[in-house]
Amino acid sequence: MEAEDTITSIWGGFLHPQLPGGLRLPMECPPPPNPAPRPRRIPAHVGIQGNENVDKLAKAALNRASCSGKLICWTDLKPKINTYINSVWQKNVDAEGANKLHEVLPNFGEDLHRRCEGAGRKRETAMCRLRVGHTGLTQSYLLKNEEQSFCYACDRLYTVRHNLIECPDFQDTRMKYFSVTDLYRLFREVNPSRIVGSLKELGIYGNI
Repeated sequence: MEAEDTITSIWGGFLHPQLPGGLRLPMECPPPPNPAPRPRRIPAHVGIQGNENVDKLAKAALNRASCSGKLICWTDLKPKINTYINSVWQKNVDAEGANKLHEVLPNFGEDLHRRCEGAGRKRETAMCRLRVGHTGLTQSYLLKNEEQSFCYACDRLYTVRHNLIECPDFQDTRMKYFSVTDLYRLFREVNPSRIVGSLKELGIYGNI
């Protein structure tokens, strides 16, 4: 029906009724040398009885209890396999609540990197290090074979969470840029430029 309507709209409705295979082509009314296109609405599959029947059969097949004896293409199972694998990974993530990454990224598969796209290589790298908790400021002691650093103001372990959320010595500066109280909201609700701005004012951005 759609092909017929398309040809009809272009050739003016003169179709040959007796060509093999049911094919019908224009006859007896050749188009003008440069026919101007005439806008015409061409119906889609909605309302065509054959397509409606196929849709009903497809929906009925989804509700069948089993499909024993039927061959299934492996690509049809791929979404189910991915869903199962993701659920297994999510259980592993949930079981590691004490992991420092869990607060930042509790949901497996969530992508936070897109929030920094276009910000420049250096800023993207800094934000990535802050999210995973591995920065030069907090982890350099491992490379230097030294003792882990402590905050000089409150004598607590120097971590990304401590710098961005907890340290009372940085409180006034942090409040100029954001007021969230956990890393989960910080990396989702606060613009990366404000996080970077606070670190620059504190003088520690270059050590990230």
